[in-house]
Amino acid sequence: MINTTDVFGKPRQYRGMSVYPIKMKDCDKFYDAVQCLMLPKNSSQDVELLKMSYLKFLIIVANTELKHFQDKLITLLELILHTDNFKITLNDKEKIEIIVDDEHVIRERDFDKIKTIISEQNLVDLDDEFINPEVRAKINEAREFLNKRGNKAAGFDQQIVAYHCISGIPYHEIEELTIYQFQKGLSRFDHILGAEAILNARYSGMVEFKDESKIPHWMGYIEESTKNEEVILDADKFKNKASKELGMVNT
Repeated sequence: MINTTDVFGKPRQYRGMSVYPIKMKDCDKFYDAVQCLMLPKNSSQDVELLKMSYLKFLIIVANTELKHFQDKLITLLELILHTDNFKITLNDKEKIEIIVDDEHVIRERDFDKIKTIISEQNLVDLDDEFINPEVRAKINEAREFLNKRGNKAAGFDQQIVAYHCISGIPYHEIEELTIYQFQKGLSRFDHILGAEAILNARYSGMVEFKDESKIPHWMGYIEESTKNEEVILDADKFKNKASKELGMVNT
């Protein structure tokens, strides 16, 4: 099924509500606010906390240990709902509800669905709560190691500059792109430039291809990267993997 909602920056509909994607001009506020969806609930040893919905867990934490997360949740709701007319309440069954515009109700189970929408709309990983703490520590160590080796990815500000340079789009227009449009566009630009470089190398005689059907095309499908793939695959393995997939032989 073809769905272009995210590509064209349109809001998704959920139970009569519009859930809006974040535009680049609001990305600083969003990346700060979305931290409230990244609390490692499942790392707790408390059985009662493990049984809770994420929304209930978040509210309890925000009311006790991390009170600034209340502000993050409010900011996030304002960004995705395009309204400040909402309130967080307890219903008769002691379940948390978010009443939006005095009309729509976000229940605890709904919040999990909206969390997934936020993740998909804005290409942000929100499943770190399911990562074992030891694995998370190893991932962080690997990232630090790669950074020291000079493999640090460009910061978000540098990505914006790169997008501007490669596309020619002025900065005020980039501000109006959604994060999804920006990230997917940047990925496509990278794919196009990579495909052109490989074709130029082929025509120059620098490399040969055992199977030319594997030569990438600028409109080719871009595989979704595996989460934390950049810290799992080292440079040598990556080169070997790329050479094998493309059938490249140095001449």
